[in-house]
Amino acid sequence: MEFRKTKNRNCRTFLAVLAMALYGGHELLPAQQSEPRRKPVLIIDDPPKEETPTSEENKAFDPLQADEHISVGDFYFKRENYKAAADRYREAIRLNPKMVPAYEKLVRTLEKQKHFSEAARICGDFVKANPDSKEAVRFQEWQERLSKLEEKRREQKG
Repeated sequence: MEFRKTKNRNCRTFLAVLAMALYGGHELLPAQQSEPRRKPVLIIDDPPKEETPTSEENKAFDPLQADEHISVGDFYFKRENYKAAADRYREAIRLNPKMVPAYEKLVRTLEKQKHFSEAARICGDFVKANPDSKEAVRFQEWQERLSKLEEKRREQKG
């Protein structure tokens, strides 16, 4: 019998401590009870649109960051996320316009997406940006081949 009384007393004490922990040992204030709950609101904080920076500020030359964008683009390319890879390669070209691998990988990515006209335009952009490059002839040939592929694709559609 003594054991049951002790057990019941311990249970009651435990429940009392638990209730105090959950409810903080006091009731809600009347002001808090009368106030209706409001629905949460999504706050969108768009930065103010400023004037676009000058072309010199926009074309910051940063080969290290360009290399990082190429690495991330390769990651996306391996996982067949060609749109994201193309965006990364474009950013690498913006940061370092003389980077041949960025142009090559962008053109390959656009070929995978069957955007032959855009890929041919990128080849032309490379030749314009790097006319003295050893790779200029190869990009010109590549541009011609892509133009032919685009023509074939249009003929098959029409």
